[in-house]
Amino acid sequence: MPCQSDYLAQSGQELESIRVCELILYIFACYGKDCPKWINETACNYYGNVSRIDEATTILCALCRGMSKQEKTKFMYDGRNECARKLASWFERHEAWDNRRVAEENEAIKTATTRTRALKKLTVEEMKALGLVG
Repeated sequence: MPCQSDYLAQSGQELESIRVCELILYIFACYGKDCPKWINETACNYYGNVSRIDEATTILCALCRGMSKQEKTKFMYDGRNECARKLASWFERHEAWDNRRVAEENEAIKTATTRTRALKKLTVEEMKALGLVG
């Protein structure tokens, strides 16, 4: 009887939680610091830890943003270091997502503000006619 794997394939979020925690471990090692136990456990777990992915992402983002130019050159943009290349790729993608999210949030705020201003110009009768109030 042939061998078979009973493991389910990892989801994208599981893979991302592992990737993020591995990068956190890399940065902590660069600074010679001990990493929280749950981050190490997540990096070593086949399925990662999806319940803490947002927390891990916040930690990694803060670590990257907190680096000086010299630290970024040494830890993130060292082309001979595979972990540094992975970190740079992750951070560039993350910044692009953050920029898009901020732009979308700003647009939503702008739209809500415009809507509120427009509604304040209407009388109660006009709002009723438009079906905005009961």
